Amino acid sequence: MKNITSIKIPKKYQERVQELYYDSDGYWLHLNKGWHWDDYGLHTIHEDTKSRVLMCLRDTEPCDCDYCKGLEN
Repeated sequence: MKNITSIKIPKKYQERVQELYYDSDGYWLHLNKGWHWDDYGLHTIHEDTKSRVLMCLRDTEPCDCDYCKGLEN
């Protein structure tokens, strides 16, 4: 997990996070293969606040899409 923000990721969610960073557009959290967020199966969370990023991370679920299975690049 690569985290270059001041957000502390709880241990139980760390395996889900590939990378977390902040830029002029807000916070970006890329999930590891095998996890998705929301009903659309997104693998990236983009939010404006730290609390919102953590809220979304808590809502991530296991994913078995072709990307996560390694069938797509």
